Amino acid sequence: MSSVSERPQVVAHAQQALSYTLFDCKWVPRSARLLCLGSAARGTGILQLYELRSGRLALLREIEKPKPLKCGTFGATSLQQRYLATGDFGGNLNIWNLEAPEIPVYSVKGHKEIINSIDGVGGLGIGEGAPEIVTGSRDGTVKVWDPRQKDTPVANMEPAEGESKRDCWTVAFGNAYNQEERVVCAGYDNGDIKLFDLKTMSLRWETSIKNGVCSVEFDRKDVNMNKLVATSLEGKFHVFDMRTQHPTKGFASVSEKVWSDRISQ
Repeated sequence: MSSVSERPQVVAHAQQALSYTLFDCKWVPRSARLLCLGSAARGTGILQLYELRSGRLALLREIEKPKPLKCGTFGATSLQQRYLATGDFGGNLNIWNLEAPEIPVYSVKGHKEIINSIDGVGGLGIGEGAPEIVTGSRDGTVKVWDPRQKDTPVANMEPAEGESKRDCWTVAFGNAYNQEERVVCAGYDNGDIKLFDLKTMSLRWETSIKNGVCSVEFDRKDVNMNKLVATSLEGKFHVFDMRTQHPTKGFASVSEKVWSDRISQ
């Protein structure tokens, strides 16, 4: 048997106390800097930029915004620009130039309620096709945005007339291996997972993992769908084999409980 010292360990390299509620944290691509997004006690949004220096996090900049910031992504930007896209508690989608973050370079009222999750593809040299952003909201809708197109989403996935609207907690792009193929996976508070095909604009597959879906992610966005990981309340994660879809049973999967509490993104 291997001893505890021989097992893989996670060691804290640097840590920083914060005076606000943190909702998301992202590395700035190809840099030693990271961004923290969250909510101040007075109900405003906080964006902090840190740099890793000699094993410590040095605060470079702090910006306050009118609405608390819930999520962010660099997935739809170029490596040269490195613009940050954020979703906030007011349902707003904004894109920020971190060199001049006072006014967004793109802004749209994307949803009626809070944007819980955001993802991007087509930027940073990852994924074929146009750069796009997907947002999931408490209003039950999942929307895909082209930053080059103002105000109107290029795709809007919402419940049919008469269906109940579930809180969308997480979204992710995948299958972007050529100019035409692209999918969006969305997870909901009731345990539903839905896979939307953006090429055919249809619901390709859906399942339920019983507990609220905290996070979904493909192993890679820029290849044929291979593996999809979904984490949930009650400390479970589920891995789906996306290579072969059975006409009635869907995709094969395995699940494991690793914590006694929820697994967040």
